[in-house]
Amino acid sequence: MTQMTQSKMEAYLAGRSSAMRSDRWVRLVAGLLAVLCLAGSMMLVGPINDIRRKEQMTMDVTVEGLPPDIALMTKLGTLRALAIDVAFIRLEELKEENRFFELMQLSNWLCKLAPRYPTVWSYSAWNMAYNISVCQYGDEARWLWVSNGIRNLRNKGLVYNPKSITLYKELAWIFNHKIGDKLDDSHMAYKAELAVEMERLFGEPPLVLEDDQAVNRFREIVEAPRDLDKWIEETPEVNAFVATLRELDLSPDETLLWFVAEYMRTYSNVEQFVLEEGQLPPTDLKSRRRTLLSLPENKDVLDRLCAAIRSNILRAPDKYNMNIDYMLSLMDEYGPLDWRSPYSHCLYWASYGDKVTADIKNRDSADSMNAVRFIFFALDQLSLKGKIILEPNFEGPGKSFVDYQPDSRFIRHMHEAYLKYGKEQFGDDPNFVEGTAGPNYSTGHENFLMRSIRQLYLTGGKKNLDEAKEYYFYLRKYDLDEAGHPKPRYHTTFKAFIERQFKESLDTQAGATVFIQAFLLRSLKEAAVGDVERSLRSFETAKEWYEYYHRDTKTDRNARRKLQPLGIMRRDIARIFMQRPDFSAQEKARVWKSLDLLTRQAIYDDALPFVEQQCAVHEPPFDANKVMPTPPGMEEYRKNPDKVLDELKYYDENVSQGKKQVVD
Repeated sequence: MTQMTQSKMEAYLAGRSSAMRSDRWVRLVAGLLAVLCLAGSMMLVGPINDIRRKEQMTMDVTVEGLPPDIALMTKLGTLRALAIDVAFIRLEELKEENRFFELMQLSNWLCKLAPRYPTVWSYSAWNMAYNISVCQYGDEARWLWVSNGIRNLRNKGLVYNPKSITLYKELAWIFNHKIGDKLDDSHMAYKAELAVEMERLFGEPPLVLEDDQAVNRFREIVEAPRDLDKWIEETPEVNAFVATLRELDLSPDETLLWFVAEYMRTYSNVEQFVLEEGQLPPTDLKSRRRTLLSLPENKDVLDRLCAAIRSNILRAPDKYNMNIDYMLSLMDEYGPLDWRSPYSHCLYWASYGDKVTADIKNRDSADSMNAVRFIFFALDQLSLKGKIILEPNFEGPGKSFVDYQPDSRFIRHMHEAYLKYGKEQFGDDPNFVEGTAGPNYSTGHENFLMRSIRQLYLTGGKKNLDEAKEYYFYLRKYDLDEAGHPKPRYHTTFKAFIERQFKESLDTQAGATVFIQAFLLRSLKEAAVGDVERSLRSFETAKEWYEYYHRDTKTDRNARRKLQPLGIMRRDIARIFMQRPDFSAQEKARVWKSLDLLTRQAIYDDALPFVEQQCAVHEPPFDANKVMPTPPGMEEYRKNPDKVLDELKYYDENVSQGKKQVVD
């Protein structure tokens, strides 16, 4: 090796040695920096978690709290996101192909893949309640899928997403629209199914209680022990009573509530119509149960036990998942809500969702506003349909008779809700006017008040008239034209304003007939539930508008504008009522007692065959003669029916003078 080559080799080796020393230093420094960064990041975990909690970026439910099948799905790692994307694409394809059952199965898997993603729960529930339900034949099958959609949101989706305003809004929508509205052909069956389900849970509601008494009845549920099993075990008298119940195959659960609701009915007095009066029931299991539960010494413990069971069922996440304390607060605020009504449930879920998600920073503003709208919708419908008439058919709940009547108590609550939530939603809007419902709610608020003024006026009574005038002057103050002046329709007296509101309904003979007949039928419906005062008011209202329609007939040749005499109109409406199968025998018995003698004589022979048929198919059979007793003087009437007809033509005049009303 030459000297030159040797020196190059030495230089190369020296450079390589130097580079290796430098590399070691670089690795050493990099290692030290990595350790420092790791230590620094560990020190930042706490502050970062604090920020995440402050910004509401954490989950309340951990994987350990999920069912095994859902917990397994959440451990797919990055593949889970890909599976979710593929599933959503496939969902849309199945939807376009109308393959709803496959779509439902896939959406269930999607809910398990993303249990804390509210949209998948909303999609799955909508599919059940709307798409699959309408593909079924029969009301019962349809209701099964509607109720499945409700349970999917209430018992699953909200358990994993308790702060999702979207799910509360969707749940309120199903109660308000699918059940409460009438767009589905089976809507009456849905209403009946829900009403019977709630009556099984709460028992037969008291017929005549003051508002505070009805609320206190629910308060017993709220104040009942929250640990049912422990309370039964530690309370000797309850423990002994439950042991006796078990001997009769009744448990402290739904089975006891259902039996009480179906067989321990107090105010309906069905027995008074049964054919074989006084016959004792056979000594079977059902009779032994009724005997035990009817004993006066068991009343207190039975009431306490039922209240505790109802509390347990209402609060259970797999049953109704409802906050009974909040339910009571709603009743304290709005009055005795009837939980058999879909509008009460709509009000609960919409308002509860708005309450529990109020502190969510990234709450969907559109869903929040729509949830508040459902509060308005619920109160609006409660003012129109807040009182429920239910004749339950526990064997076939969808075949039960259910009807709704207005409840003016909710009008003021609706008005105040508009003002409260309008300011809450739009108080920062530069166009917001203090004392109004805000720019987005004002039109709905004004339309509601216009209708409520008519409803309060028609209901009658000083209190209702004063409230109607209050809303009229409110509208005159806030319902302004573009120049800031009251609109022309308010440039008149309150009475003239009301008359103008009804004028359109009375412009034609046909319109006036329908309008007046509606009040006559309303009068009979109110009599059917024992509300005599309102029934008389409705009849007087029909008479007032009847006279208003005939105020000027001088320009009408041949009396073409004249209506049938009011007594004849009422006779015809009463005949229709007694012949219609959708009114129960109990209701017809109450109406029959409320009718004047002339009307009973005029319709008896025509209505009796229908009532006899209805009584014959009742279980147990009713005696038609007890439901619809023969009016006095029928023999004389049959000899000269024209005489009664002539008297009925002047019935309306004589009623106002107190001459022709006959009460046996």
